Amino acid sequence: MIDDIKKFLGADWTKYHQVFEDNLKSNIELLDSINEYLLFRKGKQLRPMLCLLAAKACGGISNNAILCAAAIEMLHTATLLHDDVVDEADTRRGNPTIVSLYTPQASVLIGDYWLSRAIHTIIQDCDKAVFQSFARSIEDLSRGEIIQMDKAKKMDTTFDDYRQIIALKTASVFQTAVFSGSYCSGANSEELQAFDNYAYHLGLAFQMRDDILDYHPESITGKPSGQDIKEKKITLPLLSALSKSSAAESIQVKQLIVSGQVQPVVEFVYSKKGLYDAQTILQQESLLAVEALNVIDDSPAKKYLCELASQLNIREM
Repeated sequence: MIDDIKKFLGADWTKYHQVFEDNLKSNIELLDSINEYLLFRKGKQLRPMLCLLAAKACGGISNNAILCAAAIEMLHTATLLHDDVVDEADTRRGNPTIVSLYTPQASVLIGDYWLSRAIHTIIQDCDKAVFQSFARSIEDLSRGEIIQMDKAKKMDTTFDDYRQIIALKTASVFQTAVFSGSYCSGANSEELQAFDNYAYHLGLAFQMRDDILDYHPESITGKPSGQDIKEKKITLPLLSALSKSSAAESIQVKQLIVSGQVQPVVEFVYSKKGLYDAQTILQQESLLAVEALNVIDDSPAKKYLCELASQLNIREM
């Protein structure tokens, strides 16, 4: 579907790429070399895709929407560069991180550069409302990470805590992507609210799916399993399993996490059907995302937005 969306966006997607790359040039050899490495290993670019689809669903993609799409991908990449330092990650998407290729300090500085370029890109020709949305997301990302670090240390994450963390760390950026695209294309207040609800629930579902896949074997996902457990993060599958456990079982599982025993924790989650319950919650969020767009006029762009949410429904366990 991702390739179909890129073809659908056509020349606007090409223009987004050009703006994205042009706004990262620094004329500093080392920085440009690292940027080239990162650009060559881009992910699906879902967030700029959401920005442009929302714009197109509101009538058309303006130059400002393209600036916002470029800025949102810069912001997202900056957070990944910083996350790799926090998580001490050696690889991302199967490739060495800047942390492993250079140093943690380099990853922080490159992340800072990408964040500054995101801000520079949106202030070129975007309204105050768009800038405020980006500023809120940057703040939310920091708040979410701090809350998650604190909860990981205390080992006392609740369902409400988890929802707050993923709303701040994931859904917030989705909301900014969709808001900026729809706002730049003249969406009215009712449409803006609908898109905001869509992006919120989509962001939650997206992160829930990622957390569920962390409990799947590397042979299926292509990524090492149990990373969240290693980082002492209690996410939806484990929360779902713990909700069915006795106090004694919960204490025992948390002791396993503290001692770094990943496999017994994974087996515990499977035994309590934590993945199944987590997928059910994910499905509810996905459906809420689709329903939020009911007030938006039908169009090919809206269809793709709905499909992006619906595909998260697929049960893989």
